[in-house]
Formats: sequence, C-alpha cells, structure tokens
Amino acid sequence: MRVHSFPFRLTACWGLLLISAVTCLTAEWVHAADTKRIVTDEKANAISAAMESSLAGLPKLYASVSPSVVRVETEQNNNLTGVIVSSDGHLLVGNGFSVVNGSGSIDVKVHLSDGRTVTATAAGWSIEWRLAVMKINAAGPWPAIEVGSTKELNAGEPCLVIGYSRRGDMKYDSSPAARFGLIDRSVPARWFTTTCFPGSFEYPAVVGMDGRLLGVDSGKTGTQNHATAVDVFVAHRNDLFAGKNLDWVRFPPAPDSVYRTGVGDHPELLRMRKTDDVLGKAKPPTRMSDAQLSKVRQIAKQTTVRLVSKDQRTYDGEDDARWSGVIVSEDGYTLTCAHAGQLPGERFTVRLSDGRDAEGVALGSNPITDIGLVKITTPGAWPFAKIAASSTLKPGDPLVVAGYPAVDAQGNWTTERLPKIDVTAVEHPLYLLWYREFNNRLDYLGQGGMSGGGVFNEHGCYVAVYQGSGNARSEVARLQWDDLQRIESIDTAIGLPHPLRKRFVAPSKAVAQSVVELLVDSKPVSSGTILDADGWILTKASVLDGKVSCRLSDQSVVVAEKRAESQAHDLALLKVDASDLTTATFSDQEPPAMTQLLCAVGPRPMLNPGIVSVETRAIPPEPRWKGGATEETPDGVKLSRSRDLHLSGTKLRRGDIIVSLNGHATPDVAALTQVLETKLAGYCTGDLASVALRRKGEAMNVLTTLPPTTGANYWIMDSRDTPRRSGFAAVFDTDIELPQPEVGCPVIDVEGRIRGIAIASRGHVETRRGLTSVLPSHIVKRVIQQLMAEATSP
Repeated sequence: MRVHSFPFRLTACWGLLLISAVTCLTAEWVHAADTKRIVTDEKANAISAAMESSLAGLPKLYASVSPSVVRVETEQNNNLTGVIVSSDGHLLVGNGFSVVNGSGSIDVKVHLSDGRTVTATAAGWSIEWRLAVMKINAAGPWPAIEVGSTKELNAGEPCLVIGYSRRGDMKYDSSPAARFGLIDRSVPARWFTTTCFPGSFEYPAVVGMDGRLLGVDSGKTGTQNHATAVDVFVAHRNDLFAGKNLDWVRFPPAPDSVYRTGVGDHPELLRMRKTDDVLGKAKPPTRMSDAQLSKVRQIAKQTTVRLVSKDQRTYDGEDDARWSGVIVSEDGYTLTCAHAGQLPGERFTVRLSDGRDAEGVALGSNPITDIGLVKITTPGAWPFAKIAASSTLKPGDPLVVAGYPAVDAQGNWTTERLPKIDVTAVEHPLYLLWYREFNNRLDYLGQGGMSGGGVFNEHGCYVAVYQGSGNARSEVARLQWDDLQRIESIDTAIGLPHPLRKRFVAPSKAVAQSVVELLVDSKPVSSGTILDADGWILTKASVLDGKVSCRLSDQSVVVAEKRAESQAHDLALLKVDASDLTTATFSDQEPPAMTQLLCAVGPRPMLNPGIVSVETRAIPPEPRWKGGATEETPDGVKLSRSRDLHLSGTKLRRGDIIVSLNGHATPDVAALTQVLETKLAGYCTGDLASVALRRKGEAMNVLTTLPPTTGANYWIMDSRDTPRRSGFAAVFDTDIELPQPEVGCPVIDVEGRIRGIAIASRGHVETRRGLTSVLPSHIVKRVIQQLMAEATSP
C-alpha cells in the first residue's frame, strides 16, 4: 500500500504560546481494542433504558443548567464555552489558556444566555489538564452550576453536553446548544469521553442527569474528544481561584532552572515574560562533541522502540498501526504518546533496534497530556534510558530526538529496525513560561510515526516524549507515572448503535419508503423525499452541480431533472421518469421544542436519532466573497495564491482566470466586484454559480460554489460542512450526526410525523458530525406548493 502522506502531532503555534490547541494524528484509527470491549446485550439494553428514562427530564435539565453556561469572547474574537462554578462569578474554561493568554490585565467579554454581557479577568490555569479559570468582574450572585464528581462515573451513563457552537454564518446563538449522549470511556477523577462531538473550539460543559457538572471538554485526538474530569478542578480549586499556574504548583522546575530567573517570592503567580527580557537575546545553539553525540545516539538507538499494535489498524486498514516509544526501566516500562488512541490492555509487538521482538501491553494513557505507558511482558532485562529533568535545559541546548517513521521514502508502511535519529536544540521561545511542554527548534519536525519517541539531552538522558515541535516534559511523566502504571483497564461502552435508534424502527418504516438517494455524476451527494407518486422529489439544491440521477428504493437509478428551485431555502424540485412511488406527508405542527427527540431517515434505510439542540431561529447569510484575493493580469482576473482565498469545496483553482459569472463578463477586478454586488446580490455562500474560466490556457465552464469572504478565520470552522450552511430564515438545530451525502432527508418525531428536512450539516470529519440544521415542516410545505406551482405552470 503506497501512502503519500502521514500527518503527525504538532504543537500548534496560535497566539502567544505553542500550547493553545490540541492537534495530533489525523489518521482515523480502527480500534480492535474497542471492538473487543463491545458491551453485552444486557448492558446495551440497560444503557438504552437509561437514555429513554432521561428523555422526559431533558427540558427541565437544560433550563436549570444552561444559565450557568456562558460564551467567553476575547479581543481577537476567539470564542469558547465557559461554565460558572461559583456564585462569585468564577468561570471554568476547557483548553482555556488561549483565553487567559497569560495576562491578568486583559479582560474578556462573557455573554450570558439571559442577554447580559459582562467582563471577566484571568485567574489560574493548568496546561497539564487544559483548564483555565476566570473571574467575572461585576458583583454577583451569579448562576453557578452545582459541581459533581466522576469518581463513580460509569461508561454508559447518559449526559448532556452544552456549549456555544459557531453557526454557519460564523456567529453564535444567544443560548447554548445541547447534545444528548452517553459516557463511552471513563477514567474516574481524571478524564472521560462522550458520544457527543463538539464543534471546533467549542469546549462545552458535560453535565450529568442530576444537573451536576462532570467535566469540560478540553481537546481532541483524531475524531475523539476528551473531557477533563471536574474532580481535577475541585482538587485544585483554591490554587486556580488564587490565579496560580498549576503546572508550577504540581511539577515545579528545578532550583537551577532558567525558569526561576527573576521570579520573586511567588513564581506560581508569574505570567508570561518575554524571554529576551529575562535571558537576553537568542544565542547560537550549543553543539555536542563528536564523542558525546555518538554516545547519545547509541543510547537513543538502543532504547527507542517501535510499537506495532496487534489491536489497531492504520487509517487505510492495510496494516498494523505503529508509532514509537522509549524504554525507561530495566523491567520494560516504556513511555509513549497517548494520541495514538491506545486503550489499556492493547497488545503490541515491541521492536528493538538490536533485532529482538518482545510482547507488550498498554497500561494507562492520558490523552489530555498526551502521555501513555506500555509494559514489555516478555521476561528479560531491557536497555533503558535514565529519566532526567527537562527544566534544567536552556534555550540552545543540544537535543537528540529518536523515533520510527511509519512510512518509508516511497510512502509505504514500514517496520524498519533502525530508528531515525536527529540532532536539534531547545527553542528560544518568544515568551518564557513554565508549563508541561517545551519546544525544539522548528528546523526539525520529524515524521509521522515518530510520535511517542524520545528526546534526549547531551548526557543521553530521556527528557521528553517526542511529539513533533512540542514535547511532553519528563516531569509530567514522572508526576503521572503511578496513575498510568496501575491502570490495566478502563470502563467503556464502545461499539453501540445509537441507544435510541430502536425507538424509530417502527415509526420510520412508512417514511423510509419515500426517501431516495441523489447522485451527481454517479456520486452520492444527498437524500431526497418523494412528494408525488409520479416522480416529484424534493432535495437540497446547492449540491446539484453536475449530472443528477436518483437511486430509488428498488435500487434502480433514473435520470433526474431539476424543474424548480427555492434559493432562499436551498431546496430543489426534481422530476424523474417513474410512477407508483410512495409519497411522504409533512406535518402541519409548529417546530419541535428544545430537547425533543427526533430522527433523520435516510435511504437503505438510515436512522440517526438526536434531540433539538437549538430552537428555531434565523441563521443570516455568512459574509460573501466580494472578489478579494484576485489579480489583474493581461489574460484577465486571476485567482491569487493568497492564503485569504479559501477554495476548498469549490471547483476553482488558484491561477484560474475568471471570464464570467452566470453569463456576466468579468474582464477586470472592478467588473468582477460589480457583478458580485449587483448581478449576484442574492447569492449565499454555498449556492451554485456558473463560472466560465481559463485554466492553464484551456477554456472551461464549471457549476460551482464560490469562495467564502476573504480575511475571515475559516480555519476555526469545521472543514466538512455542507457548502450552504447559512442564509436560512428559520431553522432549528439538532445533534443528529448526519454525513454530507445524507443531507436533504426527512426528520421525524417518535410518532413518525415528518417535522422537517435536514438542510445543512456541520462537522470536522465525515465520521463524527456536529449540529444538523433542519427546515421546519410547515415552511417546507409552503415551499413545496410554490415549487410545484412553478414547475407545472404552462
């Protein structure tokens, strides 16, 4: 199997420190360890019963806890979810260091669901656990949530996940969105995961059915989000309220560390300082002697191992997953990363550079701090690296990094015996702050599969888990060692279909006969709903950018012709040459209420249950492209290579010459701008437009969406949203996880009545989806009448 790229974890450089976000392996691992832990029928039935019995209490639960959930907005327009945890106005924010930003003098805005906006000031933080605390400046009392505990939290328990998710127009609702799911992994008092998938940079609160806070989302690994247990906050509440750096409190640097330079009597209260002001200007990196380097390389070679999983497959399913680790004890304890997603009990072949293979097993892992522990189970004395403090390192000190690339130079999966060993140095950071990671110079970033390998100092001692440019300090590994060592298994509820799916099997049968699959150029793009026995079908309009056909319930494929369209609602009326089709009927009822249970019904049939997450409201159009990031050339208007121009999801390419839009000539930038402002005045981002262009001298016409506005922070949006995700006069959102090719399907209630059409879906990846927007049925009925009248008029 040839693999052209294999991304790996890098610490992202956003804002003032390389610590604001969690990024990691984007390969989608297949967890055989998970499948071995598929719950029994008895437990599955108990989980379904618990979910069912919790439904009636959801409206009251949401009403009671949502006032405590707030939106935190910085001057840079970064927005995260916060939860009020004291009547004095203390806020707990997941992955919140980017909000406190190391400066207590910068206030942020706090938006409450009752419409009030106040300010808050930074208090304490923990980068180890990805938590931050802020304090509302105005006097209380404030609506504080009751704090719970996860010490007895079991996988399978229902939960409500509440946060502020960015809408398709890049703005926010006044009230938080709700998601109903269950705990599917639990490490009590440390971390857990849920079946709910938050939006990018949302970091919502997780609440139990008793209304108590269980934790806050603090990051993700691949397609799995992790929450830091509220117990961590409770254990360190006083320090966090006092404004302390919890990393300094829990694992302080050595007495001779540069981090102690000029810190005064209370270093735990110290915020970021410019490194140049404290240590002076950056100096050239120090070099090891040849003899010294040879010795360190030998240690790295002997102790760095390749971990080949027996229970995970690579993202393409072609081979065993593999990454790196370092043996740090004679009896075979091996430190590695956690973002590979291993669970306790997962089995490994541990491959050493000396030609030996050993058996190994995963112990604990902490995805919040990205550290895991593996134990070699084959008897023997193993070569190991001594662990040393990383805090004694200074900017410019030499480092050796070692790990095993997952692929070879030709892009093929490899189990090469010899690790890749390279020399780098400690980075001279812009700001000096003690926290769980340190960075090596950006002239060396390694390769995918090297994650979990080792970072060694000039004496050959292990000082960090290698993770790209940012590396987890040995101090954190030592601090968490006992926790990781004693974990042999964790409670899971993985592999279940949605526990509420059975409730819709009978009510959906009639509707499912009226759902078809829409194809464009033979590729599935959406679902459609049959309106008339003679072949009239309703679907999402903005996906129909090619030759349209329809796969009926008998699996026959027929050509479909678009006869009418409602641009305002992104709906299209199609006609196929068929008869005696089963038709759907839309409900006359008003839109469903908050937390009401619904289900999307797709072809084959597909059943995706969920609740109403946000009540019906308008989502205005997101900002439109106005012709930015283009260049005047002798050949015409050229799409530039500017990073401000986002062409993902369009058929356009950088360097294209735009000749016309919808038949209107665009000979220069001024004409292009005028056409966009006047002839396409009603265009919504995501709608289709006819573009005549020249690409590398070849003339062509494409039906495509246009780019979104330039200058917006589209990197904060989910990358797998449907093209048209805004510009709706009335939609409600649900936590139904709907892949893009299934958008356009009907959404029913527990009585089988169609309550709307799923019109837009959001998500970071196709396998884990965010909120789905639904056009209410009373609006759909009105639009159908208009479209049928237009299509059948003489």
